Amino acid sequence: MFVKDWSEKLTNHAKQQFMHSPFWIDAASHKLSWEEAVMDKPSVKAAVDRMDKASVAVLRVFYSCFGAGPVHEERLFSSGALRTDLSGAEFRYGLIQLQNAGILFALRKGWGERLYALPSDCFIIWHQVLFPINVEPSAINSGYGHWEQKQEESPNMLLGRQLLAAWAELARSGLGLTTKGTLPKKTVAKIAQAICLTDSDLMQAGWQAEFEDPYSLVVSFVLKLSFQLGVLTRADGRLKWEEDTLTAWMNQSEALREAHLLRWCLDELLANARNPAALLVRLAPGVWYSELELERQLNRLGLEASEWGAQSNWVGWLNLLRTLGWIELAHTESEKLLRWTIRPQDLLEKQRGENSFEPILLEPNGDIIVLPGCHYSIRWELELIAERKSDDHISIWQLTRQSIGRALEYGRTISSIMTFLHMASAHAPLSPLLESSLADWGKQGAGQETLKVERFRSYPQMPLTAQSAREIVLKSPLQTLENYELMNHEDFTIERFLPELDRVPLSWIQQLRSYHHSTRLEILEKALSWQTPVQLSFDESVVAFVPAKLERLDGSWTVTGILREDHTHREVCLTPEMWQGMKLVVPGASGFV
Repeated sequence: MFVKDWSEKLTNHAKQQFMHSPFWIDAASHKLSWEEAVMDKPSVKAAVDRMDKASVAVLRVFYSCFGAGPVHEERLFSSGALRTDLSGAEFRYGLIQLQNAGILFALRKGWGERLYALPSDCFIIWHQVLFPINVEPSAINSGYGHWEQKQEESPNMLLGRQLLAAWAELARSGLGLTTKGTLPKKTVAKIAQAICLTDSDLMQAGWQAEFEDPYSLVVSFVLKLSFQLGVLTRADGRLKWEEDTLTAWMNQSEALREAHLLRWCLDELLANARNPAALLVRLAPGVWYSELELERQLNRLGLEASEWGAQSNWVGWLNLLRTLGWIELAHTESEKLLRWTIRPQDLLEKQRGENSFEPILLEPNGDIIVLPGCHYSIRWELELIAERKSDDHISIWQLTRQSIGRALEYGRTISSIMTFLHMASAHAPLSPLLESSLADWGKQGAGQETLKVERFRSYPQMPLTAQSAREIVLKSPLQTLENYELMNHEDFTIERFLPELDRVPLSWIQQLRSYHHSTRLEILEKALSWQTPVQLSFDESVVAFVPAKLERLDGSWTVTGILREDHTHREVCLTPEMWQGMKLVVPGASGFV
């Protein structure tokens, strides 16, 4: 779920309490709300800098292993491979600190097991703070003429344009549903043909449709995205365009549209490649990078190499990004390369409206040249009144007798078409030949202008005049948490997870002291039951020790566990006479974490 979805679940009191966390001191000083703080990179960086070791470790484990979640509590706590230097109680303490700051959330369904999750639209911001990278571009960028660039496959049309083509096909086919509540098979087939994506592309990237979804993967993808963008709704046994939202979507710049779609895909499609995805979106656009260097960065950061190493998944994911028009692939004799065709950094930019567009160029024979900056409202109308001959960096459309006849069936008139062409071309005059052709085609199709209102509604006209900026709000693709209750963060303190804490002698917790072997054994038994570390003094040094196993031997005993020294840890087996003083550590309460 997104920040706004979590915000709706939270009370104002809870959100105000979050901002009392010491992590948010900087954000609170700038009068930021919780919703603003978790999405503000300077505030996020300041929060991470203020975190204790346990909280940072928990957050890094969560992000590297589970993305935004949700994850079951048992699985979260069993992910010990990446946190071997933390005891269970320290891990719990870090988790509680993050909950008290509104960074991680606990949920439960009935009396079932807890789930943990965080706002998914925060992922990229927090990931780049927790896992900073320093990836140098490939030397190939400055070596024009010194290498042979072999394009594996050129990027496809941008997803926003593919989506527009699919919507236009849906609009032309009609929005009615069958008695089973699904689109007719002919409509489904036309939508699938309108988009470059295939079922295979989505399957290789690990995307799955909802249970018992009646459509193919591609059509399911188009419809799900359309509903979550808010441009389509279902009402009275049919689909319906939300024209205000559709207009606002088309009025955005292409860069921001693609950034919206990339954010949605990161949540919906790329759950199995979250760390490579989070790394890649930080790369500069239009610059070639070596795949091998990116893999080295993941390994250096300690992120799950299995995600990258699963060759089939990685290849499938890159193919998906290429199919969506977002990356370009190439290789030389020595390395594989990739580069962005869009600006992934726009994920972090605030939205702004687009108030201008590049006009179309009209040819006397009916050809229409469409430049890259052409407004999407123009492209939408061209999908109805003309035939698309090519759609590349520069697109070519053609007005034909058949396309004009189709437009008349959908309520357009020759007069309205000529007005549209006049406005879309920045008031360029139509050639006499084109005017004559339009008039002739209009006479032959005159009888088609009196059609049903139903068809006119299925293909609405979008305004070409500049629109005021309006934010596009994506609905969260994560629906799995809808039936879960958000647990009250104030109910969680470390004391709740340390039974009989009030019965433990204060000296055990407050002072580093020497004890009899029998008392040392009692302290270690308590540490084992609580999964907490102890402090041990060896000569002049004091170190942390996380006990794992006690063994009694011939009237004495040994303890095996992890000894933490100067940012390193090693497994040791100790006997009671090997250290001088000791103290039981209560994370967050006894001064040592």
